[in-house]
Amino acid sequence: MNLSPPEVVTQQLRLRFFDLDAVIRSDSSAYVNLFARMYRRFQANGSSLPVQRSAEFTVLTNSDNRWGHPVMILDGEAWPLHDPRLLEGYTYEGVLNAIVASVQSHFLIHAGVVSWNGEGIILVADGGHGKTTLVLELIRRGFQFLSDEMAALGRADGQVHPFPRSLRIRPGTLELVGFAEAATGAPEWLGKLLLDIEEIQPGSMGQAAAIGPIVILRDPAEARTERTGDAERELGVLVDRLDEALLAAVRQIEGVADVGTGVDRGYPLIRLHTVGKSRMSVLPHIEAVCQARRVLVLDVVKRAEGHPTFTTPARLEAMSHRQAVLELLRRFQGGHRSALLQQEFGGSTTRLFMELATLVGHSSCHQLFVGSLSEMADLVCGLVGAPRRNWIGKESDER
Repeated sequence: MNLSPPEVVTQQLRLRFFDLDAVIRSDSSAYVNLFARMYRRFQANGSSLPVQRSAEFTVLTNSDNRWGHPVMILDGEAWPLHDPRLLEGYTYEGVLNAIVASVQSHFLIHAGVVSWNGEGIILVADGGHGKTTLVLELIRRGFQFLSDEMAALGRADGQVHPFPRSLRIRPGTLELVGFAEAATGAPEWLGKLLLDIEEIQPGSMGQAAAIGPIVILRDPAEARTERTGDAERELGVLVDRLDEALLAAVRQIEGVADVGTGVDRGYPLIRLHTVGKSRMSVLPHIEAVCQARRVLVLDVVKRAEGHPTFTTPARLEAMSHRQAVLELLRRFQGGHRSALLQQEFGGSTTRLFMELATLVGHSSCHQLFVGSLSEMADLVCGLVGAPRRNWIGKESDER
C-alpha cells in the first residue's frame, strides 16, 4: 500500500539485503544520499539469492503532507515523527530495523565478524565493550572484514556472510589502531566518522566464510555465570513521548511491576521490573501497547549497562555451547516482528533456538573478558592459528 503522495517523493534508492529487495524513497536527496553511502555495498544486483519479498520504505522530511508532520512509512505503516530530532538518526535505524525484520534467508545477529583463512570469527558484545575497535585491530593484523555490527548466518549454506555497512567510528579510534590517515577528510555524521572498510584498509573486504569460533566479550566485573536474577528482569524502554494513559496500559501487562519514568538522551524512559517473567517475554507486549498508541519505541535498555575499563589483563575462557547460543539469540535482530520467527518458525523461539544451535553446532565457544586491545587481539589470533603481530608484516616477539 502506497501511503505517501507520489508528488512529494523525489529520490529513490534500491538495495538488496540477501533475499529482500528494498526500495528507500524520500523527498530529501540528502537523506537518500546518506543512506546510499552507508549501504553502498548493498546494491540491487549484489546478491545471487532469489528475491523472496520486496518492501518499500519512505521518509518524508517535510511537514507538507497528509499527516502534517515528517513521517516514516515502514512497508505500508505510517509513523508520524512529532520530534524533528528523530530525522537525524532514528529514521535510519528505523528503516534498517524494518529491513532486517523482513529477511528470512539468514539469521542476523548483532555482532562483529572477521575471517582468517576462510574461517569466520563472531565477536559478540554489548555497547562500550570495544567490539569495533577489536575488529579494526584484527583487520590491521591481516584478518578479513565481514562486518562490525551484524553476523549474517546463512540458513542454506551454513556460512557467515558479509554485512558491510559503512563503519561509524568514534574520533580517535582510527589513531588508536594505526589507521589515523583514514580519518583525513572523512565525512562525519552524528559525531562519528563514516567510512567504508576499503577506505580504512584497502583489500580487507572478505567473502562468506565457514562459521568458526564464537567469542562473547564481557566486562571483567560481570559474574562468570549466566546472567540471571534482577539484572534479567530490569528493562528500560525509550519512547518519543509519554503520558499517563501509556503508563497505565504498561502497568496492566502481565508480569510488569514497579513502573517508573526517567530521561535518557533527552527522551522519556519507561523503567520497569518484571515479576515471574523475563524482561524479554514482556517486551513484545510493551511494544504492542506503544504501537496501538502510535508511540515510537526508540531504544530498549535491557539492563543497567556498565562499561569495562580495559585496564585488567584480558583472558579467554571456554563457555558452554548452549550459553553461547543464548547470547546469540539475545542479540537476534528483528525481534518478535521478525518474518523469520513468525513465518518460518510460527512464532516459536524454541524452534528458532534449535535451528540456530544446529547452525553453529561445530563452533568453539568462548567468553573474552576484555583488557588491553593487544591482549584481546592476541587471544583471538590464538583461536584460529593466526600469528600475533604488532603491525602488518611483522610478527610480535611476545610469547
